[in-house]
Amino acid sequence: MRTIEKNKKKQESINLPFSIKWVVKILAVAVGFYVWGVDFIWVVLGVVFCWNILKGIASCLLSLIALIGFFYFLFTHIF
Repeated sequence: MRTIEKNKKKQESINLPFSIKWVVKILAVAVGFYVWGVDFIWVVLGVVFCWNILKGIASCLLSLIALIGFFYFLFTHIF
């Protein structure tokens, strides 16, 4: 009995934030469409479909910036 009650509480708490997230996303897209027009929808679709590629590019750029910072520190403080 106790496990059934715990599972019900977990399911209710999991469903509520999920629906709030979707409402926030839909409102953000609606406001973006209202402010910037149809081009905003294309940008959102591009980000959604290319998210993994964009994450990889951002990761590479962050690594490059860290490497440049390391070499800058190395050359200014050691040499």
